[in-house]
Amino acid sequence: MGEGGRNREPIGGISPNPAADPRPLRRYLKAGTRGRLDLPPGLIKKLGASPGARLEVRARDGRFEIKPNIHSLSRLYIEPTSRCNLACRTCIRNTWKEPMGDMSTALFGRLVSQLKDFCHLESVMFAGFGEPTAHADILRMIRAVKTLGLRVEITTNGTLLDGPMIDGLRRAGLDMLWASFDSAGEKGFEDIRRGAKFEPIVAALKNLQAGNVRGRRKIRVGISFVVMRRNVADLKRMDDLAREVGADKVLVSNILPYSEDMEKEMLCALTLSTATFSSAARTEISLPRMDVASHTREAILHLLQGYENLSLMGNPIFAETNFCRFVEDRTAFVRWDGQVAPCLGLLHGYTTYLYGYERNIKPHGFGNVGQRTLGCIWRSRNYRRFREKIRNFDFAPCHICGGCNLLESNDEDCLGNTFPSCGGCLWAQGLIQCP
Repeated sequence: MGEGGRNREPIGGISPNPAADPRPLRRYLKAGTRGRLDLPPGLIKKLGASPGARLEVRARDGRFEIKPNIHSLSRLYIEPTSRCNLACRTCIRNTWKEPMGDMSTALFGRLVSQLKDFCHLESVMFAGFGEPTAHADILRMIRAVKTLGLRVEITTNGTLLDGPMIDGLRRAGLDMLWASFDSAGEKGFEDIRRGAKFEPIVAALKNLQAGNVRGRRKIRVGISFVVMRRNVADLKRMDDLAREVGADKVLVSNILPYSEDMEKEMLCALTLSTATFSSAARTEISLPRMDVASHTREAILHLLQGYENLSLMGNPIFAETNFCRFVEDRTAFVRWDGQVAPCLGLLHGYTTYLYGYERNIKPHGFGNVGQRTLGCIWRSRNYRRFREKIRNFDFAPCHICGGCNLLESNDEDCLGNTFPSCGGCLWAQGLIQCP
């Protein structure tokens, strides 16, 4: 026991079951001679601090943040299939003109055999724009990744979570399951997620939770919620739904508007302009913890409208903009056909609308794991240069542009950036987020 009766982990220790340990990582560093810091092995892995790696240090108000090495792969998304058994109103698949398909056994085997070459890789997420549990070999895929000692997650619409599937996921070693709920009630849920039934999915997740209580192998559950005008009131009920199905996380995202009707459902048009034009001119305000009640609500709401300058006890509450979380989190995506993309936004082609303008997004990749190894693709000069360019994010602000012909696609922008031009990416503006 350490000071104050608390258990202390060894420096550099890693939780034996990270899926069951949601606590933030906290480590102490020992200063050596000449001011050098001795990094423990666990932290070296999380920072991607291989010999010669450059780590960015950011300072703000006396606090320092060490950014990981973006050239060390930490998280891999694998899209088992682009097929789905639903026709959700919120899905960009409504604008697709691509062929549907499943990842072949041979391609997956080739891919998974290469993962041991990535010493900083920590997790694999089975996700994409299809329904992963619709792939006939999904349980074998999860098991194959888990045997490498990696954390394994999956996103699902929940419609195929019958008893055998849940038991299979548990035996395969799944660590976390993200279930998509775009409403906390039956009527709204079935209106948005066309083809799904609310009650059977809730019952399936309750069954999963009951198995967690009985068994030694637990699967954590999270909820993914796409918020719109039609369902924003359900945010008040998401905690109740999470408790009912045994979820300990709820991740909320704005909708990616693939049509003019979906653009009208967005709840972030004012946020885009506020973040772009007002933050530099407003005084920074740091609030204490305080009641949110009838006599404080109006004042707090007024401050939140300029939230880019608002902090809580010195801790900023705003999301970074012009910031690619996929690059910063050191992720890569492997599409069902083997194409390697840097982010979810470039995994497939689709159409979006913003300010009434149609924008056609073209997919972009750096190679195919059916032809080259993932290591060769990840370490290629073009991919490295792309990650550096994205970290700097010197793109035109297409997300607030009044409209020009360059806004029609992600081919180029008015600052001379060529394909893919990421200035119109809503993920990078803190509006869209994914598990």
